[in-house]
Amino acid sequence: MFRVFPLLAAAFLAIPLVEIALFIIVGGRIGALATILIVIATGIAGATVVSYQGLAVVQTLQKDLAEGRLPVMAVVEGFLLLAAALLLITPGFATDAIGFSLALPPVRRWIAAQLRGSGRIRAVFTSEAAEGRAHWHGGTGARDGYGPIIEGEILDSDRTGRDAPDRK
Repeated sequence: MFRVFPLLAAAFLAIPLVEIALFIIVGGRIGALATILIVIATGIAGATVVSYQGLAVVQTLQKDLAEGRLPVMAVVEGFLLLAAALLLITPGFATDAIGFSLALPPVRRWIAAQLRGSGRIRAVFTSEAAEGRAHWHGGTGARDGYGPIIEGEILDSDRTGRDAPDRK
């Protein structure tokens, strides 16, 4: 089983140390004021890029839903854009580099495809049918977002032909 806590603990320790080292190196070469201005400029540029990319992802999501497909990739790309935004507003050069990378559509699509192919992404879409009992699940049998598996509930009839009572 994949353990997240050790990975997060290492990241919380390593990221600030890397950023401090980069601030010292860059600040020593171009000066403190220029370093601060670059960090502010990359934050503003990053917010702009992520907002435009976010609109594109929302349009893809709406298109998938309108065509009756599960918007799995659009949702995963949306989460990756959220991660990009968080990295871009965090002051630092390494976090900005990773954030800008995640903001690029080809990189984001590749990472989303890798996550989906690894089985770590599972789509679940629930919808109420006319009787309110149908559930649509896209799991391993619906990897591409098409042809969801239909899970339903069968209501038995008694011998007189009356329907069994609803369980709501």
